[in-house]
Amino acid sequence: MSLRRFRAPGVGLALALSSVSVHGQGVAEFYRGKTVEITVGTGPGGGYDANARLLARHLGAFVPGAPNIVVNNMPGGGGIVAANYLYNAAPKDGLFLGAFSNAMLTEPLFGASTIKFDTRRFGWLGSLSREEGVCVASRSSGVGQWQMLQSRSLTVGTTAPGTTTYLFPLLLKRLLGAELKFVSGYTDGSQVALALERGEVDMLCQTFSSLRISRPDWISTGFVKPLVYIGLSPNSELPGTPAITELVNSEEARDILKIILAPVAAGRPFAAPPGIPVARLAALRQAFGALVRHPAFLEDARAARIEISPLQGAGMDELLGEIFTASPAALARVRSLISSNEGL
Repeated sequence: MSLRRFRAPGVGLALALSSVSVHGQGVAEFYRGKTVEITVGTGPGGGYDANARLLARHLGAFVPGAPNIVVNNMPGGGGIVAANYLYNAAPKDGLFLGAFSNAMLTEPLFGASTIKFDTRRFGWLGSLSREEGVCVASRSSGVGQWQMLQSRSLTVGTTAPGTTTYLFPLLLKRLLGAELKFVSGYTDGSQVALALERGEVDMLCQTFSSLRISRPDWISTGFVKPLVYIGLSPNSELPGTPAITELVNSEEARDILKIILAPVAAGRPFAAPPGIPVARLAALRQAFGALVRHPAFLEDARAARIEISPLQGAGMDELLGEIFTASPAALARVRSLISSNEGL
């Protein structure tokens, strides 16, 4: 499975969007004077919330009928609560959208009882950017390099199993032998960041963009030290910080990373519930595609320190198709890695 090609916008929406011209008037009549709600699966202040509010400020201008767009936060279960709501309870009329942890893309593969959705059936609009991660340790922990994690035990704050704050340190522990003790139960990454600032935990793993948005001075002031970049290659903004793919030394470990890091390629995706009218979904996808190229939107994104490298809805569908057709043997290895809480 090649993830690199998903860094560029998806193409080939012509057939799916042709219905907009046919039904555009009806779509505009439906949306005119209405409000679209984006349910975010985290609390205010984090990267998912910032992306949703950026989208909300601009998307309405590109949707036929120019609806108002608002953001509603629904934290819980690392995004599971919001994903379950969007899939099962939100009206399927095109007025409700969602943004939740990209880790939810693969969660249905692993059989958690709290998962009540099939990510392939959402109506994906697309994602504003890819979202690779970083694991950082506080200065007070005394750990400033990756190698020290193999001999020094640190506490790492996490949200629910399946989220990036949980999966990333799990990879370090089980694939690379890092000495980590998990402190779980925080509602979202922003709460974990507060816990690190209060000295409750020594370490945090989350998306790099979340760190830049919510704690832009942490690295520059030396309050934290970046230890490992959770991505396919090193990040030029973090010189000397190894990528996790450089640290694994077996083909089996690389296969595991291909599946677990697949959501990284999806970034912070936006979805509609399954079953909304085809013309409305096509209009929303077309609006998203126009939005990510517009100068006013791109300028607002720069001001918000959000890097835009979009993935379109068709690209999301293609990515999910590859994830869900991974070999049974590879999926079994991933399940074995992430299913047990023993030793955490």
